[in-house]
Amino acid sequence: MLLATLIVLLVVFIMLGMEVAWAIGFACLSYLILSDLLYDEANFVLFPHQVFDGIDTFSLLAIPLFLFAGELMTEAGVTHRLVRVASAFVGHIRGGLANVGVVSNFGMAGISGSAIADAAATGTVLIPQMRQKGYPVGFSCAVIAAASTVGPIVPPSIAFVLIGSILNLSVGKLFLAGILPGTLMSVAMFALTWWIARRRGYPVEIRAGWSERRAAILAALLPLAAPLVVVRSMAAGIATPTEAAAILVGYVALLGLLVFRTLSVRTLLDCAARAALVSAIIMLTVGMAQMFSALSVLERFGELVTGGMLAISANVNVLLLLFNVMLLLLGTFMEPLPLMLVLGPIVFPLFQDLGVDPIHLAVVFVVNVILGLVTPPVGLILNVVGLIARVDPMAVFRDMLPYLAVLFAVLLLITYVPAISLWLPSLFMD
Repeated sequence: MLLATLIVLLVVFIMLGMEVAWAIGFACLSYLILSDLLYDEANFVLFPHQVFDGIDTFSLLAIPLFLFAGELMTEAGVTHRLVRVASAFVGHIRGGLANVGVVSNFGMAGISGSAIADAAATGTVLIPQMRQKGYPVGFSCAVIAAASTVGPIVPPSIAFVLIGSILNLSVGKLFLAGILPGTLMSVAMFALTWWIARRRGYPVEIRAGWSERRAAILAALLPLAAPLVVVRSMAAGIATPTEAAAILVGYVALLGLLVFRTLSVRTLLDCAARAALVSAIIMLTVGMAQMFSALSVLERFGELVTGGMLAISANVNVLLLLFNVMLLLLGTFMEPLPLMLVLGPIVFPLFQDLGVDPIHLAVVFVVNVILGLVTPPVGLILNVVGLIARVDPMAVFRDMLPYLAVLFAVLLLITYVPAISLWLPSLFMD
């Protein structure tokens, strides 16, 4: 009964619009109160102990650092430089600025590590331009929303840092594992954008000359080197993910202060404050979820879930399909962070016992939960681009459907071809 109460209260609090951290915390506190009233067995000291234990992990320190680096990149004007490079090379292909949106988001993915941040940055620049060129507003928003989903897949990725710390996986291997799946997603969306633009007769940009392309590359060369600094430092064993994040912050700060001269001390402090605010929300959620995990173990929630899945089928391919369907459905009304925190420790042992590589499964997990950001009713990315264009998110979702179909197809390919995720980690890291 207590387990059912815990889960029902969590779902009710989330559906009522309560912040995820508080929803998890109040559900856990209600469990302890009921346990004390009914069985006189509650240990309330467990609550603060588990919360602090959940965030007392060195690898989680990478999250505020990556967030800080992303804020600095935005303030330094990197988005405009990346859009300029993308426009110079793909703007003349059928689809014009829509193609630029796909390529720009791939470039931003290697800097910010956040899908929502990428959608906001590239959407602010490109959606108004696309509307001026005659693109339908729904399509303009859909392209940016879909393209931004590669943000947490291509390194550096905040989602991979989180799931790595939750499940004790190598974050360096996760970063390498996300490169090919993220590239595959972007290539598929680029092809779809070209096909839609060709069918509907969308405009193209004037072909840039090689001198213009060279100038655009030179302007964006140093920012484009940022993800290489992170990945290479970890792959070579020079730095841990946290240390690589610190290196990235220093690199970006030097670019903004000394090279581009677009940052000031005041801007640095503003960026640090925004990163600290978001980090505090993430850490509070992680801490509360640690308490939820402890209570779930106490109530054998994992055994119930795995037993239910194995009752349906013992075939690993069928279970992987059920896993995808479950995550896609849950992602429509739950954010990625609570899904990773709550379900990760439960389902990963099951699939590891069935022979599924945890690095591969983590990539599949993250792709699933990120797609939830572009599906209603929650659809945070849909709301971001909708606010930028001042349109109803559901109008954006209608234009999102072809992109979701392509992304789901890529998800299935990643799920059943583990080599897509595992080749680079096996090549660079033992």
